This record gives sequence, structure tokens and C-alpha cells, in this order.
Amino acid sequence: MELKEVKSTNGVSTPFMELKTISQNNFITVDSKRMTKILDRMPEIKRVRNTTGRNNTQTTNQLMTLTMLCDSPYRRLRQCLSEIERKTQSLNEAYYKLRKTQVKIKEWEEKNDELSLILIEEAVSDMEQQKVYIEGALKEIGIFQDSYDEIRETHNIPEKWDESDAERAEIDAHLRQAFRQAHRDMVSTGSISLGNMEYLEQFGVHIQSAQRLISLYIKECEESIDNGKYPTVEVLYKWLDNMVDTFKDSHLLAMKHIGLKTLMKNDWLYTEKSNVNNS
Repeated sequence: MELKEVKSTNGVSTPFMELKTISQNNFITVDSKRMTKILDRMPEIKRVRNTTGRNNTQTTNQLMTLTMLCDSPYRRLRQCLSEIERKTQSLNEAYYKLRKTQVKIKEWEEKNDELSLILIEEAVSDMEQQKVYIEGALKEIGIFQDSYDEIRETHNIPEKWDESDAERAEIDAHLRQAFRQAHRDMVSTGSISLGNMEYLEQFGVHIQSAQRLISLYIKECEESIDNGKYPTVEVLYKWLDNMVDTFKDSHLLAMKHIGLKTLMKNDWLYTEKSNVNNS
């Protein structure tokens, strides 16, 4: 996909150069001197624009987008895939927009009248500007690909993981999330909200049992703080692991009450086995 270059002076695009000429007689505040000051600083602005082109920094993407208030590595992998898909769709749209623009440019070149030449200049300038955002999308795809690989390798997830692997990790993920949210409720209000009470019960956890365990955990943290030992987030993660170990089979009680015999319906899952059979 080859883009035409916009004629420039010292990295400043043509529209700015045209405005410099106009500013000599037509602007009230921005005179020729002030316009020159703007133009002199534009090359650095053009250079630093290469640090933009995407909505979030790598830090935000990896510590906030991928956290998504969950503890399941499979959910984070799926979040990486979702972000990659979203950026890929944006790239597809940009690619076909550029293709259409290139066709229009050929048509304008054939006309070769004054208006067509202006339209060509405008289109090429716009294409040049879009390159920063296209590259930004490519960089984000690369970031999420790297994150995907690192998460998978850290958690010893096989390359050919499938829906059955992700489903088996869901109970642990929901228990951690339910207790995390209930803990936040009790720290902020002193009680578990109705929504999180329902969340806990959906996975077979008795509300008063959860409340007592959370109260004990809060008390331990407060005593530690009183003694000058401030808990790190790792303390929270370890406690959530303990809650998972304590209630890992509680969902079976909820299933029994509902009337479910199995949670995973293997006939309706994408598995590596089904992929091999269909290939």
C-alpha cells in the first residue's frame, strides 16, 4: 500500500505553508511572525506524534485493560484476543478506505483540473496523517500479542488451549471475583451488597459464612497495619486463593438445587479434538 508524499518544507505540510502566506494579510492575531513561530515548532510536533496514534499506553493496556477485575488467565487471554480483533477490524477499515482513496486519486489525476489537483493534495495529506494511527494500531496488536504469549507461558497454558480449558477455570475465577467484590463492599460500607450476596449464592457460598470470613480477614489486615506492617496486594491474592480452596466444590450444591447434572456440555464446546476431526 504505497502512499504519495506530501510536498513539505522542513517537515511542515503544505497547508501550513499556504496559511503562512494568508496570515500576512488576513489574520488579526496570528501575523507572519507568529505563524513562523508555529511553523518552526511543527517538525518536533510531527516527530512526537509518533508516540501517539493509540488510545492507551502500554501500562494502561496491560495493568488496567487486561486486569478487568478478574483472576482467570484464560479470561485475560480472551481479552488480548478481543483487543487484537478490535484493532484488526480498525486496520481493515483503514486499509479499504485508503484503497478507495487511491482509486479516487487516479480519477482526479485523469481530470487534471484545478479542483481535482486540490482534492489530490487533500487526500494525500489525509493519508499521510492516517499513517500514524495505522502504525499505532499495529503497535497495539504487537503489544497484545506479546502479552498473550507472556500470560500463556507464565500460567503454563498449552498453545492449543480450547474452550474446555477455559471453562474448567471459570469456577475459580468467579469465586475470586465474588469474594473480591464482597470484600470491597465490607471495607467501604461494612456489609455485603445485595448484588454480591446473590453472586456468592449463585456459586453455592452461604452469605453469613462469607461475611464472617471476610470480617476475619479485614480484622487481620487492620491488626497488621496497627503493628506497622502494611499488607500488600499479594496478601489479598493469597486470601482469595484460600477462599477458592475453601469453596471450590460449593457450586455443586447450587447445581443440585437447580437440577443440573453437568456444568460442561462437551458436545457444544470448541475443543482441540473437535478441531482435528473437522480438519
